Amino acid sequence: MDKIKIPDPIIGKHVNLREVEIDDAEFILSLRTDESKSKFLHKTENDLKKQIDYLNNYKKLNNEYYFIIENKVKEPLGTVRLYNIKDNECTGGSWLMKNGASVQEVIEGDLLLQHCVFDILNLQNNYFDVRKGNNKVINYHKMKGAKEISQDEDNLYFVLNKNDFDSLKDYFYGLL
Repeated sequence: MDKIKIPDPIIGKHVNLREVEIDDAEFILSLRTDESKSKFLHKTENDLKKQIDYLNNYKKLNNEYYFIIENKVKEPLGTVRLYNIKDNECTGGSWLMKNGASVQEVIEGDLLLQHCVFDILNLQNNYFDVRKGNNKVINYHKMKGAKEISQDEDNLYFVLNKNDFDSLKDYFYGLL
């Protein structure tokens, strides 16, 4: 199956989503190894070559999308990713924003991802996990309509379905 072509970039009011490029490896690594952020992430080795290798491998995949969230002057602000795309569902993750990003930029980065999931790829369910203790993110997702479906020692597992998101998205877009 070929990868579904999506607009590149996906354009928002405050930010755009564009597909990651190999040149983004250093930026991604700086986010993923930032001590203040890494407590809520799967550990990433501070190795630029490994990050470049990861991105090169990603470029060969047909069931993933890895985005850079950038502001309107094309400065990278964060990352977000879709993977395990099959049937009518996917897994979202790697939503990470650099310090100093505005609330509007943070929220819109996620809203554009949901637009990609539900409106461009026409999927019905977006599954994701959030580390326990990451209360701001947990509360945001619950406000957005995500339902907690399970948990383990480290994570809460959620699903956001299209109908629940559609019923609340106007409210969130209104915040922008």
